[in-house]
Amino acid sequence: MNRLFSATVTFFYFLTKTRVVSIIPSFLMISIFFSCSTQPQLNQNNLNLESSSYLIQHSKNPIHWQRWNENLYRNSNKEDKLLVVSIGYSSCHWCHVMEKETFEDEEVANYMNDKFISIKVDREENPEIDNIYMTATQMMTGSGGWPLNVVCLPDGRPVYGGTYHTKEQWLEVLGKIQKLYENDKKQLYGFAEKVEKGIQEVNRFEYTKEAKAFEPKLLRDEMAYWSREWDTIYGGEQQSQKFITPVKFNYIQQYQFLNNDLDIATYFEQALSTIANSGIFDQLEGGFFRYTVDPKWEIPHFEKMLYDNGQLLTLFANGYKQFQNPLFKTRVYQTFAFLKKRMENSKGGFFAAIDADNDEGEGRYYVFNSEEIKKVAGDDLLLCTDFYRINLDKPFEDSFFHLQQNKNPKGILEKFALSEDELSKKRQGWEKQFEIIKQQREFPLIDNKIITSWNAQLITGLVSAYEAFKDEAFLIQAKETYGFIQSNLLKGKQLWHTFQDEEAKIEGNLEDYAFTIEAALALYKNTGDLDYLNQAEELTKTTLQKFETTENPFFTFTEDPVLFSKIISVDDNVIPSSNAVMAENLWLLGELLGSKKYSTKAQEMLESMASYFSEGRGSDYSKWAQLIAKKAYTLKEVVIVGPNAVKLAQEFQMHYLPNVVFQLSEVASDLPLLEERYFENETLIYVCENKVCLRPVKTVKEALKQIKG
Repeated sequence: MNRLFSATVTFFYFLTKTRVVSIIPSFLMISIFFSCSTQPQLNQNNLNLESSSYLIQHSKNPIHWQRWNENLYRNSNKEDKLLVVSIGYSSCHWCHVMEKETFEDEEVANYMNDKFISIKVDREENPEIDNIYMTATQMMTGSGGWPLNVVCLPDGRPVYGGTYHTKEQWLEVLGKIQKLYENDKKQLYGFAEKVEKGIQEVNRFEYTKEAKAFEPKLLRDEMAYWSREWDTIYGGEQQSQKFITPVKFNYIQQYQFLNNDLDIATYFEQALSTIANSGIFDQLEGGFFRYTVDPKWEIPHFEKMLYDNGQLLTLFANGYKQFQNPLFKTRVYQTFAFLKKRMENSKGGFFAAIDADNDEGEGRYYVFNSEEIKKVAGDDLLLCTDFYRINLDKPFEDSFFHLQQNKNPKGILEKFALSEDELSKKRQGWEKQFEIIKQQREFPLIDNKIITSWNAQLITGLVSAYEAFKDEAFLIQAKETYGFIQSNLLKGKQLWHTFQDEEAKIEGNLEDYAFTIEAALALYKNTGDLDYLNQAEELTKTTLQKFETTENPFFTFTEDPVLFSKIISVDDNVIPSSNAVMAENLWLLGELLGSKKYSTKAQEMLESMASYFSEGRGSDYSKWAQLIAKKAYTLKEVVIVGPNAVKLAQEFQMHYLPNVVFQLSEVASDLPLLEERYFENETLIYVCENKVCLRPVKTVKEALKQIKG
């Protein structure tokens, strides 16, 4: 593999002489292949026929863009032209920049239209295509990002990959590749074969069938190594740009709780507090931006993604369960209000993203200049700038300021001799004035694509908020959004990936199934409604049928290979690994249903991951680590049975208990954990370990005491 990588990079430098390096970090997410059946006219731009916001954005380019359709371009490409595959998404800032600088240029368009077939891909519609070509680009350049621009042979195999290009860079790259294609096809085809083999190798996993016992030491050794990379001042990892990556924080919380590690607990709470007050959170409208371009969480990249905000509901709700920090509760409620206001459709589904840009530029909807701040603050300029951490002498991009919240509100009260009510009233007045200013601006584009897996993550986040705060509004919304998936994205036993223009499009991938099953199990856990449990099992059966492999214990991302390779991904990115989520789903179903088949499958998947936990690599497998921790540390089963089971469950779920399998029923049941535990007119709580139960109790307080031993 190393020799292949070296040969690939060597050829890539030879081909381009100058290497175009991504200025955007590579965080991959993968999904499903779609193929249109309508014959396109390749001598015109056909993106006006699409429903994807990203594709429509490029529908007026002079380039003859087509949407992705593997077989059609192979069959219609009579002249054997090279392919340009350009991949991005609607809220991608640098995609917009390259469009204006390069793809709207007539000279570029004329050359591409003459020499190439040009294909635009919305990576959120076709993440499996993004995965294949991103993997290739990372092999060729050592980096990746979006926009992702790949040049391919007529059969789709890549020979060049890069990210953002100026007009001059792009024309130079295309010219060199086209010249080589005309004069030395053999060399290009030989290079493409190496890339193809490399991608296939990346998606091939070797594993042993030897059973492994999971011990705490495995995770402790890994955590000791990983924690050296943490930013102990601002939180997160030591990086020049900061992504929250909720799956990592979820595992850190579980680890510190199970090990009673006060140092890591302090790091965790302080990190969440810093993030909650920082510029990555929208202090006026609520909701979290995607990442910050600095290590202090101050200046964000201003797009807002549904998958981030859905996961962060869970992170901050669980943080509140353990630490009772009112800031965490406030951020959950503000994020929920933002999602309802800006991202919900009329039927309970939620849109994919909000762009970083408006007509003025990136972030211009959210930031303010010094004159606007002075006007809002009036006579309270020092107080206002202190509260929002504004230094009028240090703008970013020459003249703009972004609001953050002071980390020490008590210090503000003392410094300015104010009561909490007085400061609250002043803040409300400032926010009204800021909103008046914002109302005069164009709101960024909302990508109204509804993605199954992202909505499912939101459902899980809403259920977590319901558990933490006992607020029915969260559960009502979770049920409504799940109902949207059932009504619009589930056909028979199969899920679909997106809902656009009142139509389900693109067959569901592993990610869609894994997160929807997880959402159904979360709803079952809190309602006892067997419909959710039954649907989780039915979707699991479909997942096994469509995505299970014989070569290893993992699932493929799509039912069929994509281009020239299966896709099997086990690492976390901005969202958890769908294979890891499925492993936990199978494990939990095995516990709830008493299914040895599901339990064995989950165990095999876990055992195959054990070798990944060494020398810091485990930080990329945090979702797997959460399940390993359930095996390595004491696990309890808690069952509440009786007419008041739901009410007692609400009280129980307010506590952070990561290593508890929980099940409730208001009626008699023959499910393994519930069987023979129902007594009429009495509600009992059973705390068990390895199916051996202590004396049943009637209060949550007594049950918690039994859990703690």
